[in-house]
Amino acid sequence: MSTEDAIVCVDLGKTRCRVTAWGPDGRRSDADGPGLPGLAVPGAPERTAEALRSLVAGLSPAVVPTSFGIGAAGALSAPDGAADLANRLARAFDAPVAVASDIVTAHVGAFDGSAGVCLVAGTGAVALAVAPDGRTSRRDGRGLLAGDVGSGAWIGRAGFRAAEMAAAGAAAPTALSGLIDTGDAAVARLTAAPSDAAFLARHAPAVLAAAEAGDATAQRIVDEAVEELAATALAAALPTGQRTVSILGGLSGSDWFRHRLTAALAARDLTTRAPAGTALDGARIIATLRDLPLEGFIHRA
Repeated sequence: MSTEDAIVCVDLGKTRCRVTAWGPDGRRSDADGPGLPGLAVPGAPERTAEALRSLVAGLSPAVVPTSFGIGAAGALSAPDGAADLANRLARAFDAPVAVASDIVTAHVGAFDGSAGVCLVAGTGAVALAVAPDGRTSRRDGRGLLAGDVGSGAWIGRAGFRAAEMAAAGAAAPTALSGLIDTGDAAVARLTAAPSDAAFLARHAPAVLAAAEAGDATAQRIVDEAVEELAATALAAALPTGQRTVSILGGLSGSDWFRHRLTAALAARDLTTRAPAGTALDGARIIATLRDLPLEGFIHRA
């Protein structure tokens, strides 16, 4: 890949960080690293900038970035942190940097920068609706302690609780008791970091698997998650008049879960369409275009 014209795009969530660099010939360099708590956490811009410098340095073939597009968790609730990150990277690489929330880059990627409703169901949960005239409406994305209802972390926490209660004989038996570790070490970790969304979200696949296999307890958890996510999408859609939803995020990787969520959206007169692209595609778009309906949510340096 040429080292003279590489657009570096980042999708930074709380569980995973993905970096892709596109050269002028269309070739890609990719890197993958752990996620970070989010830009709202004290000291996050500095730690995030350092982590991204390390990931960029490890790209193969090597690249010299000429621009950055970054979607980062927490950017909506911490705009000062997003601006700080943009400034740090711009100074470090002497290149223009665009930083937005990961829901913004997800929306831009899903709809090619146009109108619609993007529902992200991953470690967290958030819906962002955009009207053709630029009006926006966001619901949830408030973090595990205040929201993220129906998310992977929310499902994981509910599964953990159900497994613990069943193991103690205080609730109906469930397959989750054999799938989720509720031992002292796991409890100690949650006690030390009660808002560790990434740790809780790692339990979500076990809950989905148990639900798909017919476990009644897991099915109740998933049913509630699906209803909450559909309600979040509808609440975002109503103020903008948008009725088309694209679903992104780790939970959408389960066909079984996605089909249930699609049915719940349809019950609210919301149609679904496959995303045009990913959050990384959205990061590439914000790095190259400045006339997007969501421009007001993008921090540039």
